[in-house]
Amino acid sequence: MSDWIKCSDRLPPEGDKRDYLCLFEYGEMQVTEWLYDKTLGWCFWYGDPSHWMPLPPLPTE
Repeated sequence: MSDWIKCSDRLPPEGDKRDYLCLFEYGEMQVTEWLYDKTLGWCFWYGDPSHWMPLPPLPTE
């Protein structure tokens, strides 16, 4: 089972400003921030990915 979520199916919740792993054209992956832009509204900082997934939690030790 894939944890990737199609951007056309669903985007991260508005107000959930944090980093996500995103998949772009030609298989390029980039960790990028989901943020609010005055012009665009809620968007990914690094372009328009086709898919995204949450990053795992940080280690505690």
